[in-house]
Amino acid sequence: MNPYELLLIITPDHDENEAEALTNQVKSIIEGGGTLLKVDPWGKKRLAYPIRKRSEGCYVLYIFECAPGFVAELNQSLHVIETILRYMVVQYEDDIDKLKAELTTETTEVKESTSDEESTPDKEVPSDGESTSDGNAEAEDTTDDAEAENTTASA
Repeated sequence: MNPYELLLIITPDHDENEAEALTNQVKSIIEGGGTLLKVDPWGKKRLAYPIRKRSEGCYVLYIFECAPGFVAELNQSLHVIETILRYMVVQYEDDIDKLKAELTTETTEVKESTSDEESTPDKEVPSDGESTSDGNAEAEDTTDDAEAENTTASA
């Protein structure tokens, strides 16, 4: 399986739900013949020249792995969708192993952060200088006084 990237330019005439539906449709086409690694929506951008009388388009980048024969099928599937202004499938030039490693670290970080949020109790932690009910503010004040005495003694 070879790594590829697909860049789509979608018409900006529809709302976010329709754009997301189209993104998911292309995603399912890619997953039907390969392994989708990353979807990166770039948002609405100005085009260098008008395409079908439009001066803006929504860009979406897909990075995936598939067999070389699937690229022709993908091109045929994308050519039929009318809301796609332009698309281009090229071989992915960067290090695919590095990308996979980044994606696995991102997913583990997301899992860890969600598990940390679930396991920590809802308890407010006071910022520096705020008093608390358990007397920590008095301890902070004594350290501030001790530091003040040290600075005056050294002067």
